[in-house]
Amino acid sequence: MKTWALKLMLLWLVSPIALHAQGFGLIQKKVVTINRLLPPTVNLNGKRIRVEATADNVQKDGDQLRSLLKTKLVTLIQKDPRFILNETSPQTILKFTITNFYTEKWTSGTGTSQSVSNRGKIEVAYQAIDVATDTALDSENLTQTAGYDLGQTSLMDSFHMNKKKTAAERSENETRDQLVDGIVDAMARRIAPLDQPFEAPLPGGKLEPLSSLALSGRWGALEEQADKMDKLPKPNDDAYRLYLLALAKEAQAYDLTREANDRDLGKRTDISPAQAEGEFKKAQADLDEAGTVYKQIITENSKEKDFRAGDTRTEEALAIYAKIERYKAENAKAVAAKAAQAVHTASVTPGHPDTVVNRRSPLEQVLDFCNRGLAVDSIKEYIESPDFMADAKATNYKFNFANDSVRLHDTCKQNASVLQHLIRSHLTTATSTAHR
Repeated sequence: MKTWALKLMLLWLVSPIALHAQGFGLIQKKVVTINRLLPPTVNLNGKRIRVEATADNVQKDGDQLRSLLKTKLVTLIQKDPRFILNETSPQTILKFTITNFYTEKWTSGTGTSQSVSNRGKIEVAYQAIDVATDTALDSENLTQTAGYDLGQTSLMDSFHMNKKKTAAERSENETRDQLVDGIVDAMARRIAPLDQPFEAPLPGGKLEPLSSLALSGRWGALEEQADKMDKLPKPNDDAYRLYLLALAKEAQAYDLTREANDRDLGKRTDISPAQAEGEFKKAQADLDEAGTVYKQIITENSKEKDFRAGDTRTEEALAIYAKIERYKAENAKAVAAKAAQAVHTASVTPGHPDTVVNRRSPLEQVLDFCNRGLAVDSIKEYIESPDFMADAKATNYKFNFANDSVRLHDTCKQNASVLQHLIRSHLTTATSTAHR
């Protein structure tokens, strides 16, 4: 039996697939480590955080489990310099409810090969709430499992890198620890970026010079040269050239994400909010293009299993970017609606809808929004709304460059310039229209 297996292995090693000139190779496979950084699901403007935890329908050690999860999440937040734990006056509340938790023993195999192991599952309903507007910035049902066997890998799979198999846990405590750490990590990564390095194989043969660019981290040059290089005659071979093109786009997307993260940490003060937003969109576009290429080469060379990892990575990253865009749009609308409602409530005397009382100037409204940490897109929506001009008319407001620009700069910081431009532009347009 051993002789047969050895012959099969030798036959496979010398097959055309193994000796393919443009493949990744087997014995001396070259790999490059790429530092993958995924953005958080929501970028919290309110950095003062309070954590609230509850446990519903969890019979076994519910209070103890709730307390443990909260302690671990608080500890992770304290390690991130972006956030401050504040129980009395938070800007953001992180709420989670444990909705399901269990561990159990299970038996696998038969006869003398029978073994008893442990497994379990935890489910948590998670939310990030903006205190100023009482709106959900993020909401998700999170699940973590431990001890579930993913099944056996094939002979081909055993020669590929980055294969992880969930092992059955040796004890109930070990299973519980894995569940707790996993679900806390899942909650923490919603508000903080995920650093997840991975190894990517590099092709040889005619593509060796391009792979050398990847090894030295010259992703821009790799993208340019892979794109300009003549197509290889066989589609199966050319798929490796396209693979390098996709890998270069993917790596550059993660570099852009890291720059934006460094800006959020205060390490890159040279990057403006507008530049950070541009980098975010460029990263998303690069990942989208990389994902398209990965899908193309999987079709052209379905036998190359290492192509599939890139497709999986980009799909995961794009899903995060899509959630970020959706939450930004939803939150901007919610904040604008809250702001409009607050302005209306403060402006009208109950029972006398035409009587204006304590109405603030549009500048005071903008300064208040900045103080409350509202997103700049939401403040822009207010300035461009009819409520802005209603406030201006009710208070007879005119922009005073000497005083108002200073107040904007002191309160709204890096957003002052764009907000000032919008305020003056909107007031000027409205005045010109009124005089026609």
